[in-house]
Amino acid sequence: MEPLSLTLFGDVKLTVSPNVEISLPRKTQILLAYLASNVDKRFTRDKLANLIWAGRSEGQARQSFRQCLFALANSIGDDTTSLVDADRHHVSLNPDIVKVDTWCFERLLAKGTPDAMQQAVALYIDDFAVSVRFEDGTLDNWCASERTRLRELCFETLAKLSSHYADTARLDEAITTSRRLVALDPLREDGHRTLIRLFSRAGRRADAIMQYHHCLNILRTELDVMPEAATMDLYSDIKKRI
Repeated sequence: MEPLSLTLFGDVKLTVSPNVEISLPRKTQILLAYLASNVDKRFTRDKLANLIWAGRSEGQARQSFRQCLFALANSIGDDTTSLVDADRHHVSLNPDIVKVDTWCFERLLAKGTPDAMQQAVALYIDDFAVSVRFEDGTLDNWCASERTRLRELCFETLAKLSSHYADTARLDEAITTSRRLVALDPLREDGHRTLIRLFSRAGRRADAIMQYHHCLNILRTELDVMPEAATMDLYSDIKKRI
């Protein structure tokens, strides 16, 4: 079987080399995302069927689950090595035949080097399974938690990279990285402060002032609050030096 790649950042996509995308129904996207996020676990068929096809009778859920597995195997020509290991009772994802972007992301972060971190954040093209919608609250809560966890990892990594670039006098790269930091979570003031400091250090005080007002407007519009004291103090200090 051709190598498989599963993308979970942004839209859930399954591709077969060379870059042939396999059409996945929404329920199949949910199944693969859930199994990939719990690759060290084996689930009972009943648990997955009742979780993904919540609201259906037990028999209907099991039948839908069987049809899902059959259609997935058929769509990728899965007649020798199975993407989804499934026996009569348990189901899991086979990590030996699929490359998953979230797995690569976390492996690269574990290395901790600037190059590895840069490769990792390049994989983060959007939030986890951003286009998938859920009818079931349990799955919705799981996905929201996973999105938050991965977004926080990306935010922390971008902050580390920005600091690394600043420490090595690569201000343009530090600013570019910090712009992405702010875009990832516009309500995090520490990201705005980092970018304001970098603009000021680069002699771009007008951009620093503009960034402060951008932060101010977002906080007023989204949260109806003023910036933190640390942000306003930074702004005042820069204003004094203009």
